Amino acid sequence: MNDIVIPQEVARFILDRIDSIAQLEAVLLLRQSPDTWWEYKQVADRLYISEEQCAPVLDGLCRQGLLACMREQPKPVYRYRPDSGELREMVDRLAYYYSKHLVPVSNLVHAKAQMRMEQFADAFRFLSKEK
Repeated sequence: MNDIVIPQEVARFILDRIDSIAQLEAVLLLRQSPDTWWEYKQVADRLYISEEQCAPVLDGLCRQGLLACMREQPKPVYRYRPDSGELREMVDRLAYYYSKHLVPVSNLVHAKAQMRMEQFADAFRFLSKEK
């Protein structure tokens, strides 16, 4: 069902670069104000999560090449700055599909998390069989 509503390249972008709904919401939030530097607290307040939960969300988006980070400040600050025009275009497309097809996009993000948990559990099953 997701393939029908969400184009394959957008679905692949989600699977490759977005680890949680919080990351999805954070990148879209910062995209709305690309010239603004944000602290953890500001993003956390807007996403209704704690600063402790927000830090890995923003750091993950930096590692994915979607945000710029300046750590020289008293507190790290972040802004929307994809590493390439292709990434910028994919985030624009993601924003469009998320606004029009919230549930299928959310389901895809959740499915990715579920797949990771199953792979983690499988690794333990494999290790316990070796003993």
